[in-house]
Amino acid sequence: MGQVKIHHLDVYPDKAQYHPREQGSIIVEIAGNQEAMIQIKVSFKRLHQLEWEEKMEIYLEKAIFKQISIPFEVPNEIWEGFGVNIQLFANGKYLAQKSTAWDVVDHWRRAPRYGFLSDFHQDEKGQLNDVDSLNKFHLNIIQFYDWMYRHDNMIPPAENFVDPMGRTLSYPVVREKINALHEKGMAALAYGAVYASLKDFHEQHKEWGLYKNNGDPYHLIDIFYIMDISPDSPWNKHMISEFRKVMEEGFDGIHMDQYGFPKKAFRHVNGRKELVDLANCYPALINQTKKHLKEVNAEVGLIFNNVSNYPVHTTAKADQDAIYIEVWPPVIHLRELKALIDRGRELSDDKHVILSAYLPSFKQTEGYDQYDQTAAENGALLTMATIFASGGYHLLIGEENKVLTEAYYPSYGTMSNIFIEEVRKYYDFIVRYGKLLYDHQLVDLSFVYTGGINTEISFQGEAAYTPNGDVNTVWTMVKQLPDYQIIHLINLVGLEDDYWEHGKKQRPKKQKEITCTVLIEKEVNGVYLASPDFENTEPIKLNDQIVSHEHGKAIQFTIPTLSIWDMVYIEFVQ
Repeated sequence: MGQVKIHHLDVYPDKAQYHPREQGSIIVEIAGNQEAMIQIKVSFKRLHQLEWEEKMEIYLEKAIFKQISIPFEVPNEIWEGFGVNIQLFANGKYLAQKSTAWDVVDHWRRAPRYGFLSDFHQDEKGQLNDVDSLNKFHLNIIQFYDWMYRHDNMIPPAENFVDPMGRTLSYPVVREKINALHEKGMAALAYGAVYASLKDFHEQHKEWGLYKNNGDPYHLIDIFYIMDISPDSPWNKHMISEFRKVMEEGFDGIHMDQYGFPKKAFRHVNGRKELVDLANCYPALINQTKKHLKEVNAEVGLIFNNVSNYPVHTTAKADQDAIYIEVWPPVIHLRELKALIDRGRELSDDKHVILSAYLPSFKQTEGYDQYDQTAAENGALLTMATIFASGGYHLLIGEENKVLTEAYYPSYGTMSNIFIEEVRKYYDFIVRYGKLLYDHQLVDLSFVYTGGINTEISFQGEAAYTPNGDVNTVWTMVKQLPDYQIIHLINLVGLEDDYWEHGKKQRPKKQKEITCTVLIEKEVNGVYLASPDFENTEPIKLNDQIVSHEHGKAIQFTIPTLSIWDMVYIEFVQ
């Protein structure tokens, strides 16, 4: 009998997210080249601390796909992430390993990993591979984009119908997808444009519309007409009634969309023109909608689209569950994504920030001759690393392993099989290390601890290390929690540009042997390195030593390698 080889190994939780005290399971898929008794070692960790370990055996048949379920009890915690590592052995000899992650929350708003569905045609009936795919990325809230009959009359009058963009859709498929998501711990949010009516509705309710200063009605592509959302407008009552019907159909919330224009417009009131500042109308509309929909479902979720960050200054504190920003120029550089996230977190106090940052580099449409799959994927990893390290979430992935390329979701792009595995590790990473990435207690010290005159944290290596996010440097971010110092390194060395939308012909030049010196005020319990670019997301304990510093004493350690994104966390003695 020859050497046992594992041809296939996959590991993932049975749900995208768990609630306290649920029963969970880790699914393990294995296939090998011959019959063998396989030993499995399962480790559950909270950061680097081992929580639970189990060993088991299974009999593997030649070329037969084997699936096992490893049950576990979800703790009674309002938010926590865990890593899971699976190792396979045969006769004591190591064969393979794979890691995954899972988290527990009392509501998805604690960790809003946003995905999308946009295909609801009749042939989709019974086809739930898309839901399985979403689950493997741990996407816990899913936007149903353009699922409805009309923007002003959302529930379809028949099982099969034609939407405003000419697509023939199936309402039973929509309901089937909602139920399938619920079985995997995901929430379903229905897309709804807060002020869009079709042309015929506008013709019947012209007094409800918004108009330009020359008297022409505002509209988008002569299909969607912009209606008045002033607090006393009858349109608001109409749309909240529509949203309520949607909730009664089984959706868990509403994705409240706008188009970014107009910012100010005129309405007609009692025969006179009146100026409307929409930035002042949106918070009241969000709050009013939430109030009424909570009568249907007390846990209703709302997400409002701040197009180009407008008007986050008024909506941040409204009664919604996240700060959602659709990113457009002039925000074009990676560092500007961080600025959006920083500002959103600052304004909202206790809400997470989601960026809808579309990647046109994945477009494969006719006449688009710039397509390069490898370049698109290289660029996507840098964009994801920037958003995640900055403490934001990214609406990018949906359907079955697809990515958004533009604001019309059905025009999505495709990921290669190798890239799917890379992206899954990035999402495993943000689930496992959620507290170090997203805790609202995090303080950003990037510009006061590193670079320029700051010497609290310094780096020595081949590249320049700065907190500015410039091309041909290693971008340093420093965050702090009461018991942890977190250092992110994002590699921008050797890139042709720092535009987040662009593909990259090559990945950053790998950095090695980076020496880091950190001034300390507390006793250090340990220094750990983790990266979504490693084989798995397990943290590695680094050797550290005490060295002298101009301000007293510091610790020094070496980061062996940096591909795209490394995270070091220093645990202090409590």
